[in-house]
Amino acid sequence: MKFFAIPQRSTVLSFICVFFSSVSFGQVATEQPSVQPAGNVDQTAEATAEAPDNWTADPAALQRITHDIQYMASDELGGRKPGTPGIKLCEDYIVAEFKKAGVQPLGNGTYFQPLEVAGPRKLVKTESAFTLSGPNGKTITLELGKNYQQLSTVRNKIDVSGDLVFAGYGITAKEHNYDDFADVDVRGKIVVLLRMEPQQDDANSVFNGNKNTQHSGGRLKAKLARDRGAVGVLIVNDSVTAPDEASDELMDVDRFRKTFCPIAHVQRHIIDGILQEQPLVAPTGEKLRSLKSVEQLIDSNLEAISQPIKGWSGALASSFDKSSITTNNIVGIVEGEGPLAHETVIIGGHYDHLGLGGFGSNAPGRTEIHNGADDNATGTAAVVELARRFAQADKKPARRLVFICFTAEEMGLLGATHYVENPLFDLNDTIAMINFDMIGWLRNKKLTLYNWNTSPQLSPLLDRANSGVGLSLFKPEQGFGGSDHLPFNSISIPNTFIHTGTNDVYHTPEDDFELINCEGALQVIDYSENFIRELATVETRPKFGRPRPFRFGVRLDEQDGKVVVVGISAGSIAAKGGVQKGDVIVEFAGETTTKRRDVSRLVRKLKGQNVKIKLSRDGKEIPLTVKLTAPQ
Repeated sequence: MKFFAIPQRSTVLSFICVFFSSVSFGQVATEQPSVQPAGNVDQTAEATAEAPDNWTADPAALQRITHDIQYMASDELGGRKPGTPGIKLCEDYIVAEFKKAGVQPLGNGTYFQPLEVAGPRKLVKTESAFTLSGPNGKTITLELGKNYQQLSTVRNKIDVSGDLVFAGYGITAKEHNYDDFADVDVRGKIVVLLRMEPQQDDANSVFNGNKNTQHSGGRLKAKLARDRGAVGVLIVNDSVTAPDEASDELMDVDRFRKTFCPIAHVQRHIIDGILQEQPLVAPTGEKLRSLKSVEQLIDSNLEAISQPIKGWSGALASSFDKSSITTNNIVGIVEGEGPLAHETVIIGGHYDHLGLGGFGSNAPGRTEIHNGADDNATGTAAVVELARRFAQADKKPARRLVFICFTAEEMGLLGATHYVENPLFDLNDTIAMINFDMIGWLRNKKLTLYNWNTSPQLSPLLDRANSGVGLSLFKPEQGFGGSDHLPFNSISIPNTFIHTGTNDVYHTPEDDFELINCEGALQVIDYSENFIRELATVETRPKFGRPRPFRFGVRLDEQDGKVVVVGISAGSIAAKGGVQKGDVIVEFAGETTTKRRDVSRLVRKLKGQNVKIKLSRDGKEIPLTVKLTAPQ
């Protein structure tokens, strides 16, 4: 459904914030598709907690964070891309606020931790060429920017050639028993891949319905191909992205610049033309003479159709000029007092964004300011506001609090990674990291706390922090890696990623201040202040460690249309429920099972419930009731 019209920017900030805090956020009118962050996010709550709602917004605090968000998300800052004048303005603003609040700089008197990152890379068009060669000496010379686009990678010079192999969507999804690379040799070959994933317009698809999963990412596809020995990748729009020739647009040159494998984007009609002459062959013997027919067959049975494109090869060459820029993490300190003062809690959020789009944008081809109001002016405002509060408090915290506005998150978590590799405070005495990324769309008071289970001690602290705030705390069992907590997670520092959910304007020019629920962001900040106070004073430091992951615990095979248990993990849900090796799973939760993916789909769908299973064991029917809850 359509959302209400977006008002023009206004200086009446209190009106805007009160207006948006009083409505229930719905679908925003936009031409962009609904998007999810990278990674297959498990939306099943391990635990929820809700406190009585007696929270009210402090007018002065609301005015402060409203001004923070509006300024950082303004056109004046141009999207805050590293290396631009806009991000320098943002740096100046954050440093001025730290100084005003009495937040201490580093020992050398600066708030900056500088780092070098890759600057803009320019394709040398005169050194770019792509040809396809077929049977009987046929040659197709493609035109850069017209029917193919060379995409940037970490390599500055590309010169590869090889036979063409079609590998479906380029996906290996063991959880769905789907693997485009399982029965095809791509070593030394150039692999032709479809964008996105199978059944993407099917709400009942095992690939998370019609929402994209991590398997749809082009960089992951290129990595899988390279890991299997491919020398290059040709990626083609799928029929949902490009239902006709007019919509078959080429990607921006820097769309996948972090990939190692040479990759080019080719229009569909080029590959369709090849398939007309050299069709792919289905298991039934049917000849598939178009990408559309291939997609339809894969969608119908979720079986890969990967095979060489006989007689065809490709040769791809290109060159890029490289540069580097200096950017800064912004670091402010509130020292602790007492026996725990040598220990550190890091509070962070990234202040950079996408500038005018390009790499990382969900609005390909649009060179407009991506203001990044939710992502991540809101998280930066949280870091700045919390630094103000703790710096101006009457009593020092028991532990040192280090407030970091990270740079280059959108370029691959570069700022946070640089800090972890070059820590300013001993990581052995860093007890936790709290990350704020996108806290501006609070809906129904639901606050998502990723990685709450990186330490057994975190969950009760997070629950107690909700006293008097009244949020509904949502704790997904699986963590989410695509933000600045990940480098800390990788070195076993307990961490929590505080987030109010994705939205339809994520990474588009429409992520503007006017859509931000300022009062909701303030409520999240107030909650977070309580949590930080708990972390700063708790006597026993949190110990890193996750609970056992949720798995049914069986290895399945398909034999003559039957789903057979060929392996079982000791102590697993299945083992404790009475499932044995050699059992045939006949029914699961009342549904007849004929494919391994039937079981994986139902386990994921019915997690937390008691389910009835019908087995066949030595010719006898065995009924079981199994609780789909991970063993402790």
